Amino acid sequence: MKRLLLAVAPLCLIALLSPIALAETPIDTQRQALVQQAVDSGQWETAISRLGVLYARTGDVAVRSDLIALLIRADRLDEALSVCPGCSADVYTKSELLDLGGAARRQGNAELALSFFSHLALREPEDPAAWLGQALAHTDLGQYALAESALSRYEMLSGTTLEAMEARGYLAAETGNVLAELQARQALVERGPDRANEIRAMYRLALRLGASEPARRMVEQHPELFTSSDALWLRYYEGVNALRLGIHIDDYRSIERGLALLDQVVAADDLHPDLARLADYDRVVALAQLRRFSQAEALSERLLHQYGRLPNYVLRARAHALNGLGKPEQAIAIYQALLRDEPERGADLSDPLYEALFFSHTDARQFREAQRLLEAWRRTEPPYRRDFTGTTHIENPNLSKVLLLDTMLEAWRGNEREALTQVDAYLAEAPANAYLWQLRGDIGRWRGWPEQAQADYRQAVSLLGPDQRDTARHGELMARLQQGNWQGTVTQVRQELDNAKPSVSRDNLEREWREQRAAELSFSVEQSDGQGGGGTQASREWRSDIVFRSPRSDNGSRYFLQHRHQQGTFDEGSLRAGYAIAGYEWNLFPSQVTLAAGHGLHLNDEPHFSAALRHDFTDHLAVTLGAEYNSLTTPLRALNDDVSADRYHAALTYRRDERRSLGTEMSLTDFDDGNLRRSALGYWQERLFHRDRWLLAATGWLGGSLNDEVDASYYNPERDTYLSGELMLEYAHPLGYRRTFTQGITAGVGRYWQQGEDDDDTWSLGYHQRWELLPSVSIEYGIARQRAVYDGQAEHDTVVTGTLVWRFP
Repeated sequence: MKRLLLAVAPLCLIALLSPIALAETPIDTQRQALVQQAVDSGQWETAISRLGVLYARTGDVAVRSDLIALLIRADRLDEALSVCPGCSADVYTKSELLDLGGAARRQGNAELALSFFSHLALREPEDPAAWLGQALAHTDLGQYALAESALSRYEMLSGTTLEAMEARGYLAAETGNVLAELQARQALVERGPDRANEIRAMYRLALRLGASEPARRMVEQHPELFTSSDALWLRYYEGVNALRLGIHIDDYRSIERGLALLDQVVAADDLHPDLARLADYDRVVALAQLRRFSQAEALSERLLHQYGRLPNYVLRARAHALNGLGKPEQAIAIYQALLRDEPERGADLSDPLYEALFFSHTDARQFREAQRLLEAWRRTEPPYRRDFTGTTHIENPNLSKVLLLDTMLEAWRGNEREALTQVDAYLAEAPANAYLWQLRGDIGRWRGWPEQAQADYRQAVSLLGPDQRDTARHGELMARLQQGNWQGTVTQVRQELDNAKPSVSRDNLEREWREQRAAELSFSVEQSDGQGGGGTQASREWRSDIVFRSPRSDNGSRYFLQHRHQQGTFDEGSLRAGYAIAGYEWNLFPSQVTLAAGHGLHLNDEPHFSAALRHDFTDHLAVTLGAEYNSLTTPLRALNDDVSADRYHAALTYRRDERRSLGTEMSLTDFDDGNLRRSALGYWQERLFHRDRWLLAATGWLGGSLNDEVDASYYNPERDTYLSGELMLEYAHPLGYRRTFTQGITAGVGRYWQQGEDDDDTWSLGYHQRWELLPSVSIEYGIARQRAVYDGQAEHDTVVTGTLVWRFP
């Protein structure tokens, strides 16, 4: 863009006579003849040689002036500047000072040029050319204030000439004042519409300013001045402008238009390597903004190998893509490198890198690092900042952002109750803050309160503009799916996925719907090795279940198939029984009806039927009623005696929040041998501590049964009661995004009372591991040693358990 004015005096002055010459002399005759010969023939070397000899012989000033002028014309600048090495500026004529100043500028010696022009200005302060030369030399030296002063003086003496316009354009280009340069170039084109260089300069300026339409008009009006490469550059800048506009106004359609134009550029045949590189860089940015993370990561990886390094803005997009692909550890390394290189971007108002780094830390479950980051960020943020005008103080939006992020982190670290308290405190001060209501809805959903969350999301929607409601609306739809309210919700989910702009909330909604409706295959097994024991009610007994659940329909219902197998070794020998069942989970929100039918296997030669109804009254309270013909809980020994059982049960559960739940269940089991077992159970679950990766929970049980006196081989106390409690401590080790390895220990104690027998203590001690490789696979297995009491005798069991769940989202 830089266009140097390389001469400020016309070469026609080469024949200018010395002002002290009063008449022609033989020297003048020779000088003029040599100059005329050079002008007529275009052969400068002979004239220069002879003028050099003549000057050496005579020392004539006019000969020196013509010799300097011809040397400059012949582009022999060093020789021109050394014609008179011992001469001071005082001895040079006006034409010589102008010529030598121009030669020094062309040679890149701006300081020498400035000395010539400044001396002339002191000698002849009304000479415009001296001031113009000074303006150009000052610009070369970066002395822009002096350049502006000299140029203004020139315009006072000569007016707005073409030379002044060119000088203004040069000064504007050097100072980065694109608008001023564009005005100067525009004025030059208006004076001379055929000035091709100025038209090309205006074209490039228009592209830099994002004025792609005026640039396109220039190409259309002057096609002879532009090449196919210029057309590709124009398309590139049109794509970049659409991309930047889309990011600035959060319009994904504009970003898509920009990406389409960039794709056209890179597909061209005659693509310049520099243009290909720049277009690919911006394609990475566009793909990341559109959340097409796999493509963005693959392209950035290729460019990294191709060029060795990437610009910071491309690295920023690559980190965004990596985090979106579930690789937060790699994203963290990039964000930290960017902050070391550009620390001021950490708290940038439009796109703070601290925020992106925070979410990468939390996705990697590096909660302590995230906390330290927020604390450091908060210390740098003042309560107030100046607005975009720079004249008014407003509340610092970054400080508000830090406070909200801190609240979210408090919930993710396990203190959801305190996080909700903080949000309510903020809402007391700013009840019309939509984002606080939105965050309140998020916390309610995380705590398992979908009904309350929906109300909060609707409040947020009512306070937001039409273009800002996506996140709250998506949160409400996720809460409805979580609640089981699928009727009509799935249609809205599909509409959102089709029409909503790419965003985190859209991705979360798609994932929630995909995972909740997914088909599922589960396998569980439990083995007890001892002379009695707990849930299996028999020695050396195995119990296993294989269950396949189909994908949910649009109303949330699904089919399932179940195979249960029981095997045990008793005094009677090895016994086997099982069930093959098909069923249907019928979603009638807020109720769910489960119907099943099947048949017994091996010892169990009876059909099986069951029905259950669950009704959720609120987020906290639910009731379940059920009945089974040929119950799945029938003991093996009873089946071996051709005794089957029907079971009727009712349960009431209360879940206050993620910390506490309790419930009770009562059941009647009607055996064919005349025994009617009446059972009751109450439990209390409490989360005692949860911080980051550590979890401590406790559960207490109180239950008992009343049985009829019948002659039965299965365990059948006339009356019994038990009270027990268990502590569980778990540590979760992250393996990556949504991948966790958890280890835990359990320890429990209790007391057992049986009518007619001495009461005694019970205990259990266990260890388990759990692998969660979401969204597809989770595996859990464990082993426990426990002491139970049967008919007054203490018995010890070793219990092995295992569960595999495989989902197909």
